[in-house]
Amino acid sequence: MSKGQQRNSAEDILATGSSKSYTKKKEGKAKKVVTIIAFVLAAVIVLGVLSAYGIYSSGMIQRNTVAAESEHYEVTAAMMTYFFNATYQTYVNGGFSQYMGLDTSKALSEQKYTDNETWFDYIMKATKREVQETLVLAEGAYELGLELSDEDKAEIKELLGNFDTYAANYNVTTQYYIKNVYGASVTKKDVEKCLELSYRAELYHDHMMAQYEFSEEDWNKYFDENNSTFLKVNYLSYTFEPQEDDEDKSEETTAAGEETNTDSDTAKEDASAALKPYVDKLAATKNADEFYACVRSYLTDVVYADKDEEALKAESIDIDSMVDKCLTEGKVKSGDSDFTKWAYDAARAPYDVFTDEHDHDDHHDYTVYMILPADEDSDLDYACMYRDTYRLKNYRYIPVKLSASDNDQETARTTAEAILAEYNDKGTEEAFAELASRDKYGDGRYEGGLIENADYNTLSEKIDDWAFDSARQPGDTYMEFVENDGYYILYFSGDGAVKWQYNADNALKNTQYGEEYEALAKETTVTFKSKGLSLVQEVKHA
Repeated sequence: MSKGQQRNSAEDILATGSSKSYTKKKEGKAKKVVTIIAFVLAAVIVLGVLSAYGIYSSGMIQRNTVAAESEHYEVTAAMMTYFFNATYQTYVNGGFSQYMGLDTSKALSEQKYTDNETWFDYIMKATKREVQETLVLAEGAYELGLELSDEDKAEIKELLGNFDTYAANYNVTTQYYIKNVYGASVTKKDVEKCLELSYRAELYHDHMMAQYEFSEEDWNKYFDENNSTFLKVNYLSYTFEPQEDDEDKSEETTAAGEETNTDSDTAKEDASAALKPYVDKLAATKNADEFYACVRSYLTDVVYADKDEEALKAESIDIDSMVDKCLTEGKVKSGDSDFTKWAYDAARAPYDVFTDEHDHDDHHDYTVYMILPADEDSDLDYACMYRDTYRLKNYRYIPVKLSASDNDQETARTTAEAILAEYNDKGTEEAFAELASRDKYGDGRYEGGLIENADYNTLSEKIDDWAFDSARQPGDTYMEFVENDGYYILYFSGDGAVKWQYNADNALKNTQYGEEYEALAKETTVTFKSKGLSLVQEVKHA
């Protein structure tokens, strides 16, 4: 499998976020709890407020009013405000606002999500689900007598310490930062209580997951029943659209006042007919090299025929890049289009070509597709479809952050080199793990800096290249600078699971967890209090 194929396969990595989905990655726990940190302040300073409002905004009322409770735990309105705004941040940071109509400059309560529901209502429902799951799992931990470890407490302390760093970056107080990101009533102590509750829930979640074991036979059965989520294809494609000259002719007709429906349809058909020879020529190519060459010729001799090299450069037109973009690798089946039905047909042969015509109001366009052979490491009998058979990687790391070195790269490099030299004196994985566990080296101390079953895009592209190099051997070390972040010292522990098997195993575990959680939830009483919920505050918007 090519590097490109492997990188594009990142789309099917199981998401972490605030849900309790299963993952063996080192950073899993910190990402599962609701601890999204916003890097942009939405600060609004309001002067001359009434003293009564001052009491309300101080959080005194919210911290003394329960919003949700179970037998042994409670979530105050201030804590619920933190959970609410943290959930909101996941939507914003996850890009939902870009395609779901969420306007981050306006109050959630002033925006409709549906005809009968505002965005505030929608986020509140999601928050209540998260809080309910957290309380249910925390009760499970209580019943088993599971307590936070020293490591858990250290993680929480570090997460809270991050607020001081972020606040300093904006030259504001920590409390000012927290209020403007998580709500006026929220204090650092409220956040700490939320994290402790979430970590207790995580203890029971991990306890449940540890009970689940599946075999290769189970993975194969899951694959057979859900192969559309695993099967991938690689293909080339190029879309032909009418050129400006053809569009100009249609506009000229309109400007002259002579356009009729027939004229418009004729112009549209003429533009379509002008494209057809080029479409047919590309569709007649027999392999990838011919496909690329044909696209390059069309771009050079037709689309940009009137531009010399200097003009192309001046207008930032990169034909090489356009040709490269013809390639799509690691595409998982989605939708039920004509192309999808064609591409994921088991009878598909390498270099088969398919032309798809799209009819728009003012023009036709054509997309020509060429299917490529399956990955050379494919373990399936299909000629063009394959599943990810590469192995994930296990390695340890020690981060030397620029933020811990006064943002001075040379200081960070000197520190990193000293750590690597100290490791080299002993040269064992145990020695590296001990160094990674030292508090002063930051988040690498979790579990000795170990990341198990790391996929592409875990830390950085250069680290990916190092870890996935076929020559990599257990015991290899590496130091890499990541721009605007710091130095990373790596120790390679060895290969992990096969990618598709790892995904199947996770899916099976998540399914079993979901079933057992639902049974647990029915036995656990969680009550939401309307008065406490009514006190939840969304952050003020600029």
